[in-house]
Amino acid sequence: MSTLANARDVLRLMAHLQRDVTVTDVAAELGLPKSSVSRTLSMMAEYGFLDRDPATRAYRPGGLIMEASYHFRASRGTVSLLEEEVARLVADTGYTGYVDVLDGAESLVLHMRIGAAGALQAYTPAGTRAPGYATSMGRALLARLDDAQVMRLVDARLEHSTGTAPATRKELLAVLARIRADGVDVSRGEWVPNVGGLSAAVVDSDTGQIFGIGIALPAPELSDDAAERFGRAVRDAALRVGKRIGDPYWLRFVGDAD
Repeated sequence: MSTLANARDVLRLMAHLQRDVTVTDVAAELGLPKSSVSRTLSMMAEYGFLDRDPATRAYRPGGLIMEASYHFRASRGTVSLLEEEVARLVADTGYTGYVDVLDGAESLVLHMRIGAAGALQAYTPAGTRAPGYATSMGRALLARLDDAQVMRLVDARLEHSTGTAPATRKELLAVLARIRADGVDVSRGEWVPNVGGLSAAVVDSDTGQIFGIGIALPAPELSDDAAERFGRAVRDAALRVGKRIGDPYWLRFVGDAD
């Protein structure tokens, strides 16, 4: 394996573990000889990619990496990254895409991009609100909170629940647990009749704000196969943004995104 490939894998490992790493850590995790790992880490430190703690002898991201990361975060906000991913989703699927934000217990549309496929296109423009528990987008957003936070936000009676949406807080918590495992949620004609949706969410590590990304399409077109295919696309879009903004959930997530 090349030196560049080894360096890439070291940085990915640090992002996944979210801590300093030793030669032993890297060798064990990547299945490489300690001698090769030692050379790679030493070279990365020599060129500023890593720093080495003089006491523990463990390595952490160096000044060059931190400077590049700071520049990226300063010039590319979370919402702009999500809007770019929505544009990609709309181009790939033909369906309407959205970026939302969690506002209290509601999802609030920040950005909508109309698709081109089929006769029906969902149209819920910026400023539109919906109860978080009643849509795939809202549930994806709520899933980034812990259960205690959700219980404080959501009334005991989910009076606006329709279709297959959770009707009780107990049902909602079970759905949120599944979303946390899968990284994506799906709805079929719940809040908006005959419209299905697939959504995922990221957390801005600087502000703690929770943002969602998703697509909407005619519910009859959301077969199980389509739900799996489009769900993977939405999840991978969130995964790409999550990794770029340092969202711990997505840094630990094992998925298909680049």
